[in-house]
Amino acid sequence: MEKQTETPVVPDLEASPDAPDAQKTTVTQRWKQNLTTTHADLVCLLLCFLTGLCDSSAYNAWSCFLGMQTGNTIFLGLGASNQPNNKPFGWLKSLVSILAFFFGAMIFSIAMRAVGAVRRGTLFVSFLVQTLLIIIAVALIEADLIPHTSDDAKLDGGPLFLELIPIALLAFQSAGGMTCSRSLGYNEIPTVVLTSVYFDIASDPKITDKPTGNVKRNRRVGGVVALLIGAIVGGWLSKSSGGMESALWMAAGIKLVAAFGWLFWKAAPAK
Repeated sequence: MEKQTETPVVPDLEASPDAPDAQKTTVTQRWKQNLTTTHADLVCLLLCFLTGLCDSSAYNAWSCFLGMQTGNTIFLGLGASNQPNNKPFGWLKSLVSILAFFFGAMIFSIAMRAVGAVRRGTLFVSFLVQTLLIIIAVALIEADLIPHTSDDAKLDGGPLFLELIPIALLAFQSAGGMTCSRSLGYNEIPTVVLTSVYFDIASDPKITDKPTGNVKRNRRVGGVVALLIGAIVGGWLSKSSGGMESALWMAAGIKLVAAFGWLFWKAAPAK
């Protein structure tokens, strides 16, 4: 009887989980993973809080908003009749905020759609960029390069209008937050506006349903409460010794934590 020879088994290094290439591939795949949107509404509510926090501080300092562009549009319209009388260049600040928000929404939307709006890496980089823009703005304020207090004589604009720089940076990053909210699919939490949210709550035919029976209503109410709390906190911080800088540092810190939170967020189930 002829003896059969066994073919030696050669280990497949590429398939081995311990192989360096496999580890690199795993990291790359994880970076490109689409994330589940389950519980991501909590992040959107956090963004509502940050809108209230930053906008209340900005209004106290510069009489304009960073995220709520409806108010800025009204201020821009008042500028046509040179009102308010004590803020002759208020319309310019509002215009800069509107334009920065507009271009921020455009750039963040285009970039996120191009690489995948709900990918782990996309959301991480988006929140990281927003954080860096806040840090740059507050660093300029901390260096006393930008007028930002009610006692500052240059709040009428001054010869250089330096306050337009942080206004533009902060409005631009605010658009990034709303872009992420829309990308995650929670349109009922717009993060920067409440008029439509108030209407949607009041006109909801299921407004009196139990909490478990009307999740969208719960999110809308949560967005209102979160933004209101943010505005209250921002107002008190503006009156504190830290001034508006403390509110902006808080916003930067929270967004930075949220950015790294996406790195550990649960991936969406494979289709």
